[in-house]
Amino acid sequence: DVTQVRAKLIVDCTGHESRIVLKDDRVKSIPPGFQIAYGVLAKVDESNIPDSDYAGPYYKEAMTLFDYRTDHFPEGSNELSKAEKAPTFMYAMPLNDNRIFFEETSLVARPALSFQECKERYLTRMEHLGITITEIEEEEFCYIPMGGPLPAKDQRVVGFGGAAAMVHPSTGYHLCRAMMASGSVAEAIRKELANKNFNPDRAAASAYNAIWSPTNIAQRNFAVFGGEF
Repeated sequence: DVTQVRAKLIVDCTGHESRIVLKDDRVKSIPPGFQIAYGVLAKVDESNIPDSDYAGPYYKEAMTLFDYRTDHFPEGSNELSKAEKAPTFMYAMPLNDNRIFFEETSLVARPALSFQECKERYLTRMEHLGITITEIEEEEFCYIPMGGPLPAKDQRVVGFGGAAAMVHPSTGYHLCRAMMASGSVAEAIRKELANKNFNPDRAAASAYNAIWSPTNIAQRNFAVFGGEF
């Protein structure tokens, strides 16, 4: 069945892979990089650990964000060579008792690392650190396109969030940018909808200008440089 809905304006929040938001091909841009991660919410075995305040090297009263160590790979091995060319880090977030969220993350790569590669590195790291998982409550597979072309501003469909390339191109963070832009975008759309001579092209252009003002574009260009670096 096909359902038709009539609207004055469409805001597309379906993400980076949107099929209806057009990209701006008039400006040369670097292809997107990809943040890939494999994570688990797990319970760890604490029966034989010397200090219950730690899980391996990770202090259970603090989060560890960037553990880029590679000592879990043998010197001169193919695994170490791959990790040096496309590094990943461990993210460890203790929750309560023996429950910890572990995540092996490729911050940004082009082409993207596979989920399987991240999972294998996670397993190798856990074994090296002497951390035994007794139960996995949840698995996470994280895929975040970063950077790439901005949306074309002369279209009637308003992209927002990933569909408007709002993901930070060197960190993968997104929520703060989306929250900061939401008020100004909503206000721009509200003003246009209240106009008796409503023009969908002008409404979309106003919304895009609220998202990607010249200042915001300049800031993003610097972040793209950071991601490439």
